[in-house]
Order: sequence, then C-alpha cells, then structure tokens
Amino acid sequence: MPNWRQSAEYYLRYVWESDDQFLLPVFSDCEVTCESLHDLCVRYRVARTVPGHIDAIGVEGKYRAFADMLNKYRKTIMTSENVPHIIDLEVEALRSAYGGRGLWSAISKALWMMKKHPVVIYDSYAWKALLKLHLRPGENTYRQYFEAWFRFFERESTMEGLDDALGWLQSLPHTQELLNAGKIGCDDLDSIWFRNRVVDLWLWSYGGGEAPTSPEKF
Repeated sequence: MPNWRQSAEYYLRYVWESDDQFLLPVFSDCEVTCESLHDLCVRYRVARTVPGHIDAIGVEGKYRAFADMLNKYRKTIMTSENVPHIIDLEVEALRSAYGGRGLWSAISKALWMMKKHPVVIYDSYAWKALLKLHLRPGENTYRQYFEAWFRFFERESTMEGLDDALGWLQSLPHTQELLNAGKIGCDDLDSIWFRNRVVDLWLWSYGGGEAPTSPEKF
C-alpha cells in the first residue's frame, strides 16, 4: 500500500509547487482562455487526449469549444449531486466537437482547477486502484468513478491516514519555509481540496503510478 505521508509530500512538492500554485488562481479567478487551458493540459499531460494539432489549427481552434464549456460553469456551485451529472453531460456534449473522443480526464482536471472539491479528477491509474480496492469504478462513465472515489475518500482509514499525513507535512522544514514565505497557508494545508488531491496521489500510486518510495528522495 502507498504511504500517506509520501503522497502528501509528493503532492505539495511535485504537483502543487510546480503546477497547481500557478494554475489555481488563473482558473478560479478568471475566465478560462484557450491559452490557459492549453497550459493546464500540457502540465497535466492530457493535451494529446484533446484532438487537434496546434500547428494546423492553432490554440484557439483546438481549445475553443472546451473553454466555452468551462466558462458556462463559472458561477455554478459544484456539489456532490451535480458534479457527476455535469461532467458526464459535457463529455457527451463535446464529442461532436472532438470527433467522438470522451474527455473525462481533461474535463475533470480543468473543472477541479476551477472549483476544486467536490470535483474529482478522473485518472486511469486511480481507476485501476479503485478497481483493485473492489470499489466498482465502472467504465466509460464519470458518475461510477466519482461514487467509487468518494467511497474510498470517506473511509475511516482514509481519514486517519490524511490526518496523520497532513499533520506531519506541516512539521517539515520545507513546508515551514513555504508557510513563512506566504506561498501557501495553513488553511490550505488543512483544506478539503488539499485532502482531495492527496487522495488522488495515493490512488495514483496504488494504481501503478511511479512516485518516490521515501520522503528522503523528494
């Protein structure tokens, strides 16, 4: 089983510091542009899943339908009831724009960056982990994945692992440096959205994603 402390530190040092601290303000505070969406898709390695070659059609041609869809939800309050409906709905709606391709991963990543929890990022390694855990993530549907993810998230053992890992994370010298510099706040480290992403990293690792095996390697 993955280590919760490793997952927490991996998210902070290898995902939040390199990507999310820059992407979150852009997506949560501003209208999504094709350029910012391309930046996210490149950083999260899903640009190739969005059909269209930039050399041929440009960033605007590749991402305009996607960006317009996201901006429809700028003022929408995301809940555990409407998130799976919205994502499955928009995956189907964008199929015509993208040649039948289902963009569960890219759409969920972009919506998470806009709204954070309770949006759940769809990831193939996390899907494999949920399957290994016998949590029935389904196939070709976001709703079943979302429900399986929350069954894991709400387990008592998951909560205990997160509590321990995030308490430990705040004690690390590097985390203290970030806090003292004002780059992240204690409220962020205690937030449900931060826990959301640590769970993603734990599942990613359990499903076959390669991460450092001990905190000393970070």
